[in-house]
Amino acid sequence: MLLLMSSMLFVQCDKSDAVVTADNLDEYLSKNSDFSMFKAAITQAKLETFTKGPGPFTVFAPTNAAFTAAGYTPGSIAALDSITLTALILHHFQTSANGVFTARTSFEIPEGPNAPMTSIAGYSVFSYKDKATNNIYLSGALISERDIRCSNGIIHKIDKILVPPTASISTQLAANPNYSLLVQAIAKAGLTSVYSPSTSAPATVFALTNATMTANGYDATTIAGLTGAALTTLTNILRYHVVASRNFSAAMKVGASLKTTYVNAGAPTYLTVSFASGVFVKGVSNPTAFQINPVDMVATNGVIHTVAGMLKP
Repeated sequence: MLLLMSSMLFVQCDKSDAVVTADNLDEYLSKNSDFSMFKAAITQAKLETFTKGPGPFTVFAPTNAAFTAAGYTPGSIAALDSITLTALILHHFQTSANGVFTARTSFEIPEGPNAPMTSIAGYSVFSYKDKATNNIYLSGALISERDIRCSNGIIHKIDKILVPPTASISTQLAANPNYSLLVQAIAKAGLTSVYSPSTSAPATVFALTNATMTANGYDATTIAGLTGAALTTLTNILRYHVVASRNFSAAMKVGASLKTTYVNAGAPTYLTVSFASGVFVKGVSNPTAFQINPVDMVATNGVIHTVAGMLKP
């Protein structure tokens, strides 16, 4: 019986088919063309201490495709200032709970959802293990290949860049001109605190672009002139786009109900999640669901998804 249990435990821990190499982290990244942009960024930031050093280190390594999807090119990476680049790269290296370096296997990544792990940059990465698919996600990024064991640590290949959460939800919205009407509407409705939750009580915002606001009759002039019942209607709609919990797209499930901050006649209101070549959300009064894209824009106090249409309670 003891032998059987030991075998079962070994299978469970080793089911990721780990790659084992005599290379150190720097050598492995250098030899694998899929990581050339990540390796170039490490070299540019003079952070090879964390790939050539004794370790042990855990590296969540984004592929070239991940950099490209985030809008980076080799030229734009080279143009980044040293502070921004250093924070970006170090956010892909993990420390343990007590701040020491560690080689964390996929088995040791917390199940979550939203289990925080601290990067060397000092920010949190949130893990989630989907038991139905055996997939592991980090702040919405999929680990596409896990447990690449090098002589001084472990690499997990990921399909998205992990962006350090250096700004709040409201700050990120204000900094993006595509959300200027939403920012104006939030201020007009007096909902600054709703869209600026505390870090200890994070929120998910389904953000409306200027195009969506305008398509629904809310241009800058209209928003500025709202009063009475018309302003109340917009206020309720805006509350309906905020969920008082952190929800990455990968952790959303078909048919799930997301509780919003809008309360109607004393009763909570919800959004419904669906999938069709992407993640979609639907309001009670929407005839169809709207896709969220881009997704998983991480903030210090939550996460932002852009929604393709206005959600109606």
